[in-house]
Amino acid sequence: MALFQCNFYSKSLGYDTQVNVILPENRGDYSFDESRNYCFQVLYLLHGKGDDCNGWLRKTSIERYAQSHCLAVIMPTGEDSFFTDTVSGKLFFTYLSEELPQKMGRWFPISNQPEDTFVAGLSMGGYGALKLGLTYPERFGGVGAFTAVTMPDQVYEANWGPNDAEDREKMEKNLRNVFGEDRYQQKDLPMCLLDRCVKEKKKVPPIFLYEGRQDLLYGMNQKFYRKAKDYGLDITYEEWDGGHNWDFWDAAVKKVLDAFPLKNEAL
Repeated sequence: MALFQCNFYSKSLGYDTQVNVILPENRGDYSFDESRNYCFQVLYLLHGKGDDCNGWLRKTSIERYAQSHCLAVIMPTGEDSFFTDTVSGKLFFTYLSEELPQKMGRWFPISNQPEDTFVAGLSMGGYGALKLGLTYPERFGGVGAFTAVTMPDQVYEANWGPNDAEDREKMEKNLRNVFGEDRYQQKDLPMCLLDRCVKEKKKVPPIFLYEGRQDLLYGMNQKFYRKAKDYGLDITYEEWDGGHNWDFWDAAVKKVLDAFPLKNEAL
């Protein structure tokens, strides 16, 4: 794999930000398809709260998995924004949905076709992936969410342990900083976006929801899955023993790449 670490000014954010990009190594004859103006299918891979664009690279085997599928992977930094436009004025969703794809498409040989474009994320990034994929379902060929915050309005009801009071307090503060004192913008909630897609008869891409049986967000992922299933959407739900940790997320990202309708094998 080739790794590009890009630092650039974001107009949406109003300051410099970083994104990591991995491209498959060309180990054979691989020609540029002029008719479609792309080389690689692409995955936008979103990190969780408290992490940055380096998390997936440092703590999983995403480079090896992407190479085996001849897949480009773009990993932006989203701070603790839930990849949404926050009440403080940081336009992370605008950046993720508009500015970042435009810049990446100009700088790297990636496809701009919906069937070649995927988004996935863990925890907070799972929320971002669902929000992006359900706000613009026409842009994506698949959406992956791993131990995702599918319902931030119910984080307080999650299965916090007796020793997690400090972590819960930090999460509450983070949610207020992102969504405001009422904590939630209803239009942003994945459950509400499901309703909108069905009401507007939008074609929703396949959703892959992976959850650990010991994860504190288990209940909200079950609710999201049941609602999507009741709507008749193409959603795959899998659970196995595991929690909110990198062992689970490494297995999940490998599994979702095997499940996405990817076209290419290793170069």
